[in-house]
Amino acid sequence: MEEALIVTKDWLTYPIKPEEEGRKIESIMRHSLGLSRRMRQKAARNDAFTLNEKKAYLGTRVSAGDVLKILLHLEEEGHLAPVEMALDIAFEDKDVILLNKPSGIEVHPPEQRSAFRPTLAHGVAYYFEKIGLKAKVRPLHRLDKDTSGLVLFTKSAYAHHALDQQLQEGKVKRSYQTILLGTPPAEAGTIELAIGRDPRHPLRRKVSEEGERAVTHYKVLQVLSKDLSLVEVHLETGRTHQIRVHFSHLGIPVLGDSLYGGQSMRLNRQALHAKALRWLQPRTKEPIEVQIDLPEDMQALLPPPL
Repeated sequence: MEEALIVTKDWLTYPIKPEEEGRKIESIMRHSLGLSRRMRQKAARNDAFTLNEKKAYLGTRVSAGDVLKILLHLEEEGHLAPVEMALDIAFEDKDVILLNKPSGIEVHPPEQRSAFRPTLAHGVAYYFEKIGLKAKVRPLHRLDKDTSGLVLFTKSAYAHHALDQQLQEGKVKRSYQTILLGTPPAEAGTIELAIGRDPRHPLRRKVSEEGERAVTHYKVLQVLSKDLSLVEVHLETGRTHQIRVHFSHLGIPVLGDSLYGGQSMRLNRQALHAKALRWLQPRTKEPIEVQIDLPEDMQALLPPPL
């Protein structure tokens, strides 16, 4: 079992282990704590670490039992205009804020946009300002504008780097629920089909041998009618529009998804909800899992509970 780190306020306290004797502080930061080169250099420029409560340098060598302390929340200039909005906070700690995103709002503004339109990230910028946190707004992942559910934002470069590594290593687990126009061919299964851009449409993606590997695991939770089913989905990869593209390719598109053939009068957006998220706390490595209920517009399509 991995030894937990001790957390005090905004400082990460790391006792040097016997097997780390003689290594440089930069090596400890890089290999034991997973700090990026940029973060190590920024910590050095800002005198943001100490060894046994004394000033130290990246090249300082450590001994077993020494205590390395690193200030994780260095002040940063925000790059988004704060916009006051109501945020549905599902979970929050020193390193992250997890939001339940409603449909109809983008997570983050695109790189190019002529007209200003507030996004969830602008609301997070306002929230950071309100609590006195001077940090950039960093979403760990994205949801499509009309997809509802859980979105994780990090509060520091350290937290974002640590969680992005978890994401790349498959340690961040994402679970969705969707209502499909039809029923999958089996009660549970895996769709492994590469996804790439659709050259005929600037917004669409398509199954393509030249695309990137995409793996979707699913389980049918309930057959709602002859043409609707409630399905749970787990992503092994995170390609743009992955769930929507995979089920559309099988001929059972997401209900309400006009871009991929699921347009319906029963719902004016795609019936896709990010229901659960699991990750490891960046400092302690303890698992955290949060689940959120389906929104009202999707619940209205389900039979009433017995």
